[in-house]
Amino acid sequence: MTRSTVRPETSSRRLERAAAVKGSALLLLFRLFALLLSPLLLAVLIWRLLHGKEDPRRLGERLGLSGCRRPPGQLVWLHAASVGELISLLPLLQQLEGVSGPRLLLTTGSRSSAELASRRLGAGVVHQYVPLDHWLSFALFRRHWRPDLGVLAEAELWPELIHAMPRPLLINARMSGRSFRRHQRQPWFAAWLLARFQAILAQSPQDGERFRRLGGRQVRSVGSTKLDAEPPRADPAIVAKLAQAFACRPVLLLASSHAGEDVALLAAYPELRRRLPALALLLVPRHPQRAHEVAAAAARDGLAVRCWGELAGGAPAEALDVVVADRIGEMGAWIQASRLVVMGGSFALGGRAIGGHNPLEPLRLGRPVLCGPDMANFADLTEELIDTGWLLQCADLPQLWQAVAAHPAWAALPQGPPPELQGPSRLIAALIRAELKA
Repeated sequence: MTRSTVRPETSSRRLERAAAVKGSALLLLFRLFALLLSPLLLAVLIWRLLHGKEDPRRLGERLGLSGCRRPPGQLVWLHAASVGELISLLPLLQQLEGVSGPRLLLTTGSRSSAELASRRLGAGVVHQYVPLDHWLSFALFRRHWRPDLGVLAEAELWPELIHAMPRPLLINARMSGRSFRRHQRQPWFAAWLLARFQAILAQSPQDGERFRRLGGRQVRSVGSTKLDAEPPRADPAIVAKLAQAFACRPVLLLASSHAGEDVALLAAYPELRRRLPALALLLVPRHPQRAHEVAAAAARDGLAVRCWGELAGGAPAEALDVVVADRIGEMGAWIQASRLVVMGGSFALGGRAIGGHNPLEPLRLGRPVLCGPDMANFADLTEELIDTGWLLQCADLPQLWQAVAAHPAWAALPQGPPPELQGPSRLIAALIRAELKA
């Protein structure tokens, strides 16, 4: 008679079991709370509507209701939280579009991303606002659209969103050190969320390792689809208008700035003008609603300033010191009008770490880039670009001002081609097609 042996349960298997049990209970609790708080959620939606944060013509989409018909055939649902994630998905959408390909549904969460989608998406992509993270909204959404596969960009890990997506893939996945440490305090919660994904395609080996340690399965480090993005389009009329506004002076662009960064540059501007007397500033806040606040700060400093919307509307445009961008979708023109670009979100001012923004857009238009010490969102890419000489990383603001004043771009733009970097859009598109056939 043989004795049966029982293999000891591994720690990963115990974590999976705990995640499944606790996660199911948590989802039930989350749905009960959502049901009780439904009046409050509607009040928040109305508040957002009154403050211009929601589109009144498409408010039903936030509740899972749609006036668009579902296209026939297989449907892939892709979600991008806001503008940055949407831009990163554009190369993948181009790879997937086609007569013989699947139909594509893209959801985003902000009005600015919806405006960009209306200008940049092909005819084969349907755009909708993502429903509120409420089980009833997503139930109505799924009943109408009946998606066959879900694709989530970066790390928008909302419980109802993830559970509404069929066979979801997580792409451009990144996990900051801070988020990783937070998830480690309750590892079962991260394991429960990540267990839903058929595959996790991380931006870097470090991101991939963090997802594996949190319980992610089928994790691969393939890079970001942002690497495949085409150079941003530059409207020649806008570039010419800016040249007129600045009287053809050399322009320093602060791109995708966050609170504190614009004010810091304005404070340093008099000293920069002593080194570069003709210097003009083009400030592009990450969130356009901050534009008038930034313009007011420049006016208080006695500078000649206009918001771009005023110039586009016919306001006088002569010998300005500062122009502040107050709408999205024109980054190509802002870059083309400048000689040197400072990448916002990279200086961790005000005690909040942003992690930087995509430095590839200015590089692809032949403009060198300066950034601060916090480029955590693009750590591997930053190292690679530093080696090419097109990107210079500064330890702090004083070092940045020195680099701006001494940069060779004021004498002549670089003559060599910008770095050629290839992303994983084609690979991910092939994976999506394979999943649809499975």
